[in-house]
Amino acid sequence: MYVICFYWQGDRWQTEDHKDPDGYINEQQVHMDRAGRIDNSLPSTYIDKLYCGVKRHTSKPFKFICFTNEDIQVNDHVEIRQFPLVSRCGVLPRMYMYSREAGLMGEQVLCLDLDVVIVGSLKPLMDYEGMFCTRSKFKPGEEYKLDGDIMSFRACQENENRFWKPFIEDVDAAEKLTQGRERYWVRHVAGDIAERWDVVAPGTVLSYKRHITRQKRIPEGAAIVSCHGVPRPHQIKDSWIKEYWP
Repeated sequence: MYVICFYWQGDRWQTEDHKDPDGYINEQQVHMDRAGRIDNSLPSTYIDKLYCGVKRHTSKPFKFICFTNEDIQVNDHVEIRQFPLVSRCGVLPRMYMYSREAGLMGEQVLCLDLDVVIVGSLKPLMDYEGMFCTRSKFKPGEEYKLDGDIMSFRACQENENRFWKPFIEDVDAAEKLTQGRERYWVRHVAGDIAERWDVVAPGTVLSYKRHITRQKRIPEGAAIVSCHGVPRPHQIKDSWIKEYWP
């Protein structure tokens, strides 16, 4: 099984010296400004902590891959793979993982955002062997929408045809449709076939803002806390973060 993550400069994780070419306006700049800029050491910290979290909380053999085009130093157990940024400023990079060129074909793949924290056994998620599973949106009243920070999929021709080929055949149209948000593409192409963690493995995937902030503790049975938006894990002051994101 593969566990993968992506780090790229150009969308949600920009450094101070990043400049958009050709006057390109990033539609997500307002969200990046809220989350704060990052220094050069933080991506490596996030990647290493994610790998260590996965290793601590699973007994299933896995290979950990980070797709990136940046010069970063990471744990020796993390494989770095370069990938082409085919869209403006590198938005929608994770669509590449569905392509044959990504080198994942024939395996089940668990793709995790860097800003998730592993807090419990990953067995329910890593035992999933279906075509595609992701979480429902956490916002009350919008749970019917798909989100894309914790996805498991079968790397196969069917998923390449569904996720990658329509994207790469008309990247401009995909950018216009999504405004750089990968979750919009997931909803567009997978809304009719997606399974959801809240059904497949209820109680395992939680939101920091929706489920943790008031309790100040990790509920029993939780596996992953999604720190979507702000604060990022390195900005959380709760006592539990020192245990699960040391």
